[in-house]
Amino acid sequence: MGLGTMLAPALGRRLATSAAIAVGLAGSVLGCLLITQVGAGGGPLPLAVGVAVLALGTGPLFALGIGVVVGAVPAERAGSAASMSETSNFFGASLGMALLGAAGAGLYHQRMAGPVAGATSAGLPTEAARPARETLAGAVGAAHQLPDRAAADLLRAAHDAFTAGLQVAGVVGAVVFAGLAVWFLRVHRRSQRG
Repeated sequence: MGLGTMLAPALGRRLATSAAIAVGLAGSVLGCLLITQVGAGGGPLPLAVGVAVLALGTGPLFALGIGVVVGAVPAERAGSAASMSETSNFFGASLGMALLGAAGAGLYHQRMAGPVAGATSAGLPTEAARPARETLAGAVGAAHQLPDRAAADLLRAAHDAFTAGLQVAGVVGAVVFAGLAVWFLRVHRRSQRG
């Protein structure tokens, strides 16, 4: 996000603010779509690139958006407007991450119910079943308590479930960023007409 924030003023000089923000958000859509390409057997590179592109795209929103907010109020209220803008930025980003994380975790839990039941019948102690169903780390810990074949099956299921949750978060994020980009473009068109 830091690089996107630093590049935002140059983009803002070439485009109207709302259009520059929309371009950045389109970059975030691309980053989210890259995240959907992460596979259970792949390395961390696609995820790292996707997150970097997503963060780069949010730079104009944060950097130029605060200027819009501060510019919309009288000078004596600029400090309050800036602080509200910053608070809203952090709150929105945190809420978005929490909701996407909850969606991914929910899918993980759903997909792990069957494999954990199978692992329990293969000898997984009951007290290790709950952590395996809740997190990837819990599944890795539980696998150490299983015979090799059952451990491999549990780990494969956990990696697949985690990856599916990550991919769903990428799709939802792409839809949200695309919706915001369209909204900013509509604002841009209205401001050009009016």
